[in-house]
Amino acid sequence: MGVKQFQVPQFIDVEDRILGPITMRQFFIMLIPFGTGILLYFLFKFWVVIIVTIPVIIGSAVFAFYRPYGMKFSRFFSSFLSYMMKPHMYLWKREEQARVVFENPAEASPHQEKEKIMGKSSLKTKKSSVETGSVYHEN
Repeated sequence: MGVKQFQVPQFIDVEDRILGPITMRQFFIMLIPFGTGILLYFLFKFWVVIIVTIPVIIGSAVFAFYRPYGMKFSRFFSSFLSYMMKPHMYLWKREEQARVVFENPAEASPHQEKEKIMGKSSLKTKKSSVETGSVYHEN
């Protein structure tokens, strides 16, 4: 009994080309301005057709051929829209001010004494004493 081997496709994300370098997706996207132009030609005057069809051609060409960051523009645009439609919450995190710790408790301000009594100064004071270069003594 031998082990069966299967060939795995290597380039599954590459689209098939139908007209030279144009893929089927690009071809159908570029049919949109063609159909729009024909429809408008029968409904409006020629100058209106030209004014409306040119932006449709440009938009269709962007969706068909432009690839920002290596992805299809339709995927890029849908990601952009979903990001813009979701609510954003920005949190402001207050940065801690460096505190000076005095060797002599008599030199300390009443605010620092209050923190020491409340037990808030243990880690923060040690950290800030290292940052400021002052000496910290455990009492």
